[in-house]
Amino acid sequence: MELRQLVYIVSIAEEQSISKAAEKLYMTQSALNQQLLKLERELGVPLFNRFKHTMIPTYAGSIYLETARQMMAMKEEAYKVIHDIADMKKGEISISYTPERGAAMFASIYPEFHNKYPDIVFKIAEARVKKAEQLLSQGNVRLAFIAHTEYKPQFEYFPIGEELLVLALPATHRLAHLAGKRSYETFPNFDLSLLKDDKFILMTHETRFRDMIDDIFAEYQIKPKILFESTSSITVFNMVCSQVAPVFLPQSYVDPNAPVVYFSIGSNASWMRSIAYRRGTYLCTAEKEFMELARKYSSVPVRQQITA
Repeated sequence: MELRQLVYIVSIAEEQSISKAAEKLYMTQSALNQQLLKLERELGVPLFNRFKHTMIPTYAGSIYLETARQMMAMKEEAYKVIHDIADMKKGEISISYTPERGAAMFASIYPEFHNKYPDIVFKIAEARVKKAEQLLSQGNVRLAFIAHTEYKPQFEYFPIGEELLVLALPATHRLAHLAGKRSYETFPNFDLSLLKDDKFILMTHETRFRDMIDDIFAEYQIKPKILFESTSSITVFNMVCSQVAPVFLPQSYVDPNAPVVYFSIGSNASWMRSIAYRRGTYLCTAEKEFMELARKYSSVPVRQQITA
């Protein structure tokens, strides 16, 4: 296998298109197609099924891709070790983070990191947690910022904070008085069955947070009435601030000055926020420092981060 060929095939699989992969690789579509056909002739099997304009790996292609990603990861790992030994402050860090909270985090800590490591470039994939874990498993990124309730054996985790799942009610809600004073600190327990007839605004099913919410509704044997769903925690928070409907939020979105009261549910459901990486991965000095900056940033409540 030539490293150049590995890059070609992985790019086609990631883009599911020869034309998009060629554009990404700064080569012509014809040239990339010829490289693929040449490799398939050498191997004696097709690596992709062609469905109209979509390229889907065959069984043989999946095996080739798995090996290709391993070899590319080995090369990247070797370079990072060598750069550390030589104290060279250059290279690439590939990461995945969410378009909302993760993007704000990266924009905040990047200037400090770049000041110390001006020759390190980032390869960024914005994705929700479920997709980020997939990218990490496939070797498309080295670090993934995720929220989780369990620890998967194929990953190692660098914890950056724990937070509650919080029920937020508009201050004008008929049951808001049950929160008492300073609910943004005390998070009194709430019987969710009291809201069985209410309509909610919820996160979408593509988010890990929605999985937790669904588990809570199932525990209370409630099929929620839903006004609408959103991928954005900020949108959900703004709706409860506008006195529209009850919502669920990560604790870090709690704002003491908002016209909202807060509760915990059941056994104080919570999740961990971590930076995950594949087990056995060598982390270079720059990656470790970037992770520490992320942990420091994550100790600040999200609402303060956004308004800062």
